[in-house]
Amino acid sequence: MFDMLPALAAIDVTDRGWLIALGSQKNLGQGAVNRFIFSKEVIDSREIEDLGLPEEQVNDGREFLGCTRLDDSGVQQIINHALTTAGASDAREPCCGGVHAAWAPTLVNQRRVPGASLIANLAAAAHYMLARYHVCAAKAAAWQMKVVIDGYDEKKRVLIATGDRDLKKVALTGNRPFPPDFAIRAWAYKGADDGETDRLKCNSKVVRSVFPDVNGQEL
Repeated sequence: MFDMLPALAAIDVTDRGWLIALGSQKNLGQGAVNRFIFSKEVIDSREIEDLGLPEEQVNDGREFLGCTRLDDSGVQQIINHALTTAGASDAREPCCGGVHAAWAPTLVNQRRVPGASLIANLAAAAHYMLARYHVCAAKAAAWQMKVVIDGYDEKKRVLIATGDRDLKKVALTGNRPFPPDFAIRAWAYKGADDGETDRLKCNSKVVRSVFPDVNGQEL
């Protein structure tokens, strides 16, 4: 995959589509066809899609887009460290304050360092913590948070498709936002689910608003 991506990027977009069609006709096998489709999506749509490829090949796609490789155990370590070092909950948020502190300022500030927004493990941890806090604090139901997460990636897709390939229109700092990525999205979903567990333990009496109140600017 590491050599395949630059090779396909060097040819015309129409030819990339033709190669995928030809591979399907030649019965190369679904695995080989999926590698072509994955590569085309990385190059043309700047998105990391889940097509069942080995993690190493998926990470090659992230590196091609200028991001670092993602490691789930590394993501969990960042999450654990942020929760441990962020500090205790404040009196205003005895249930979710610690999670909020782990998200903003801890992980948010780390991502504002030049180039840090494209560190995959850090991006996944920050997305997780944002979702966990908002659901824990009853600012959104878990399902609503997942809709917001999906909507943000869809917004990125539209921008990329209309020429904003570096997502400058949603970049609030000098850093380029992380491209749409199924694994980053999965970590955010997990944050929403863990936030619901938190809410049921210590914040279940708070009434949620009908519409989600999500500050997602640091996504």
